[in-house]
Amino acid sequence: MPKLNNILIIRLSSLGDVLMSIPAVRAIRDKFPAAHISWLVEGSVGEFLACQDFIDEVIRFPRGDAIKGLKKGNISRTQKALGSFLRHLRGREYDLVVDFHGIAKSAFFAMIARGKKKIGFGNMFAKEKSHFFYHKRVNGSDKRIHKVERNMLLANYLGYNNSAPEVALNVPDNAASYVDTFLREIGTPPSLFAVNPFSSKGTDFKRWPMERYAELIARIKHELQGHTVILWGPGEQEEARRLQEMSPDSAYLACPTNVSQLFALLKKIDIYIGGDTGVMHLAAAAPTPVVAIFGPTDVKINAPYGSGHAVIREDMPCSPCKKKNCRQRQCLTHITVDEVFEAVSVLYKRSATN
Repeated sequence: MPKLNNILIIRLSSLGDVLMSIPAVRAIRDKFPAAHISWLVEGSVGEFLACQDFIDEVIRFPRGDAIKGLKKGNISRTQKALGSFLRHLRGREYDLVVDFHGIAKSAFFAMIARGKKKIGFGNMFAKEKSHFFYHKRVNGSDKRIHKVERNMLLANYLGYNNSAPEVALNVPDNAASYVDTFLREIGTPPSLFAVNPFSSKGTDFKRWPMERYAELIARIKHELQGHTVILWGPGEQEEARRLQEMSPDSAYLACPTNVSQLFALLKKIDIYIGGDTGVMHLAAAAPTPVVAIFGPTDVKINAPYGSGHAVIREDMPCSPCKKKNCRQRQCLTHITVDEVFEAVSVLYKRSATN
């Protein structure tokens, strides 16, 4: 592999998928320590990536500004945002463009970037015919492999011959102090758990019933003498508050957080409990022991990565599936509070002895 001076990484979203790309990007950094690595991303996770010392530059696709401009009929605002973005993207010539996303939009950005060589996934993993736009297409031997391992296929192609590296992620000092202030306000309980009952926004597709989270929180308080922080994001505060009201004297409502602040909070948590979400992967990266409640999504591909985690799921003949309008949801409703609490107890006792 010739010397590479400039590398562009493309993984636009979402939070979990960006996080599961990080080990491969870290591996590329280790393989090419002198290269300038830029990462093209969209959304608030870009601010978190900008804190990481193995990434030299974060290029943000201004999707939100562009959409707002179009909705308001402000074409000039949209043109300004997109024009500034394109100048930034094309302001550097890249020796290599690596597309971890593998959709038409990411392939389009790979195409318009000034890159000498462009690699991405082959038709085994790529979507929307994106693989036609790469100079080199990388496939694997098994489609159902964890996304971290899938992303490592690209790093391995570039000459990194080890397994996925462990990555210690940075958090800015102001995010850590913000979380410390919140913990002082709630009294900094000696044992602190976190639940995130939210996933698959707008549907119950991946959600374990809220009433069971309430029962679980009560058992954590009464049997483990622990308190629980209820995590929430945009549009979820009211529902999170209702869960807190179902769990009197046992739960705190988390402070508002961006990605960096949430990561700082998760680093202070003893055990994290929740469904298949990006926040689950953020907790695993903290690293905080995770009890993951899986329903229809494929655990082989999306489980929290690394050791020290527990996955609770029902082995249903119809799972995994992508049927978001399923009314039965037996893959989730058959999971009991006893099962989840037992996993929480085991991880908590294990972490207490380490």
